[in-house]
Amino acid sequence: MFKILKVLNNNGILVMDLESKQEFIFLGKGVGFGKKVNQNVKEIDNAKAYRFTEEQSRQDSIHTIKSISPVFIEIAGNIIEEAEKKFGAVDNNILLALADHIAFAIKRMEEGIELKNPFAKEIKVLFEEEYDVAKKGREFIKEKVGVEVNDDEVGYIALHVHTALTREHVVQSMDIARAIQEGVQIIQLKLGTMLNDDTISYTRLLTHMKFMILRVINDEKLHLDMTDYVLENFPDSFDLAKEICKQFEKITKKPFPDIEISYFAIHIERVKTVEE
Repeated sequence: MFKILKVLNNNGILVMDLESKQEFIFLGKGVGFGKKVNQNVKEIDNAKAYRFTEEQSRQDSIHTIKSISPVFIEIAGNIIEEAEKKFGAVDNNILLALADHIAFAIKRMEEGIELKNPFAKEIKVLFEEEYDVAKKGREFIKEKVGVEVNDDEVGYIALHVHTALTREHVVQSMDIARAIQEGVQIIQLKLGTMLNDDTISYTRLLTHMKFMILRVINDEKLHLDMTDYVLENFPDSFDLAKEICKQFEKITKKPFPDIEISYFAIHIERVKTVEE
């Protein structure tokens, strides 16, 4: 049995499970139609339930729900459903954080303030599938509130989607994107040229850096050691990879083994060959 705490709109309601005392948001076409606050309902059909995480206090969650327009909660729900179509099961506890972000982004745009995303290009490459879901989110926003968000905001939405797929927090994902951007800048400085970001080698380089950082964070090991081969054939790229990995240690708080540096050096060598 559920008690209705708030009717968000025709497509959303906030309820409490009277047995567990747990609050849920139900989103679904017409789920709020004709419902009233304090009404008890036995079942809620044709709607998707979103439960608050343990980290989200009831007070903070209720405040978020009251402070933003229900349409943004509905948009966030649509984006999560799109992510589920692409990835299968995802953590739908990002609902309120994503809704709050979208609401704030739209408010800024209406006030003529645009928050630049300095890592938009890196996010598009590093989280390609999440970015595709975020582009659908842009369509949902345009359809429901008549505002078309830019690529910078699509990048931020992609990070929220990524959070729903992994244990990474949005902040950690941003830190990784920032570190990779700085790594690319170091490579460009050493090579004395801008890398062509339309090449497969460039995409592979960024992707390798992402997974390399995550492997070190998660204490995952590579098994085929190419260190001797790389030191003999690509010593300059090895030194450059080692220098960049030292910068990455600010995030990982752990050293990068030579086996990781060697594979990174091979990717640097590939991108160097493309630029020559």
